[in-house]
Amino acid sequence: MPRFGFLQRRAPAVCGFAAMLALLCGCDSGAAPHPADPPIQTIAPSPGAALPTNSPPSAKDQKTLRTGPFEKSFEGIRFSVPAGWKEVELSGAQQGFIDARFQIPTPHGDVTLTCSSNAGGIETNVRRWVGQFHPPAGKRPVMGELDVGGKKATWVDLQGEFDAGPMAAANTAQTAQIERMLGVAVPLGSRDFYLKLTGSDAAVSDVREAFRQFARDGRPTN
Repeated sequence: MPRFGFLQRRAPAVCGFAAMLALLCGCDSGAAPHPADPPIQTIAPSPGAALPTNSPPSAKDQKTLRTGPFEKSFEGIRFSVPAGWKEVELSGAQQGFIDARFQIPTPHGDVTLTCSSNAGGIETNVRRWVGQFHPPAGKRPVMGELDVGGKKATWVDLQGEFDAGPMAAANTAQTAQIERMLGVAVPLGSRDFYLKLTGSDAAVSDVREAFRQFARDGRPTN
């Protein structure tokens, strides 16, 4: 959650120098043409060689660190991870934005749970979450309160077309299309704590009650 703030990048402006360069290259100077350079020989990659990619790693590529049940401690709060929930290794892009990441199996495919802390304020972060979903006609965000170890947390249930933005997408590995998100924002003073559960609508529905119980059982330590 975050750290949990989602940023946006602007596309770079087109430089006029490129147009000028193209114009100059197209002018006929009257000089004799240069002989063509010989073709550059290329070496085909060996069979089975990995090709470079700029795509973010998928959840299947990330190593499972441990599988519940176990206790998981964060700055200011602790949780009891249920049986079968897998904590997976964070990618380099996710480190510094996410404190922990879990894959949770359901009858309709895995869902992803991320845990993070952020100093941006709960209202600002929840508003950003809502802005990442374009709900279908007639659907509205569902928001309420959830008691998390005596703290009055904010509960959010969002559905629709998901758009995290380019930077947030680079920090996310997802095995299935995101159609729904359940979020919990826990006030912890200077740095609030965030839980985000994402996946297909059917898969999120499968684990909704287990996730609510997991959040309610959180134990603030400050």
